Amino acid sequence: MDPVKRRIYRILVKMLLLSLASSACIAKESLRYNLGTSGSSIPYENAVDSLRPGIMVELLPLIMDTAGFKTEKVMLSTKRAAQAFRNGALDFDFFSPEWVPSNEANGNFVFTDPIIDVTEYFITLPENADRYRTRNRIRKDSIVGTVEGYVYFDADTFTPLAFQSESDLILALRNQRIEVVIMEEAVARYWSAKHGVEISLGAIHTKGSLALRLHSRHKDKITVLNNAIQKLRAEGKIQSILDKYADFSV
Repeated sequence: MDPVKRRIYRILVKMLLLSLASSACIAKESLRYNLGTSGSSIPYENAVDSLRPGIMVELLPLIMDTAGFKTEKVMLSTKRAAQAFRNGALDFDFFSPEWVPSNEANGNFVFTDPIIDVTEYFITLPENADRYRTRNRIRKDSIVGTVEGYVYFDADTFTPLAFQSESDLILALRNQRIEVVIMEEAVARYWSAKHGVEISLGAIHTKGSLALRLHSRHKDKITVLNNAIQKLRAEGKIQSILDKYADFSV
């Protein structure tokens, strides 16, 4: 082989090796996330029982396996997980576009198509239900129970009082430490039944859909993830999982 052809051959070999190395790195990439470390976000991130590990716990591997992406679970508290997502230490989470504060820049992340519907309510005890039937009864000086680390798009319109978990919110209502809290419906129904506390659903706080929220550096993955979500929905697999937890819906 003459010198020129030998040089071209070496260059092509190097290019091929670099391409294979790059492909291997991509294949090994794991998307980091946090789910269910508080033990309180039932039935979404934590187990209801031995046969129902959690809605998102079941949905996530289905979506990611269908899309062909690897994931790595990181064990963080709710508050630390929120901070980790903001600073980029986590690659994605489950989130609703309805929860994003209007003053928060949304150029740093992207959402997939909707996966499941969720509704948050202002929740109180039955004897206080009339006070919270409409959103305009919640004023700036109204003290509202929230979960530490959660994002509330309108937190400047009331006075938040943070508790460690959804379980603690229901107990705080029962013990009359607070009069009204914000909780997702299915979670509230679980903990009210668990603690034997009768509750009333007041005005809707947010109504929307949970999706996967990814940092913009992963925006090239959105189409693949959306295709996976659409495929699983068409096959009835998403609804099949939701049906297992139907006793927590209206």
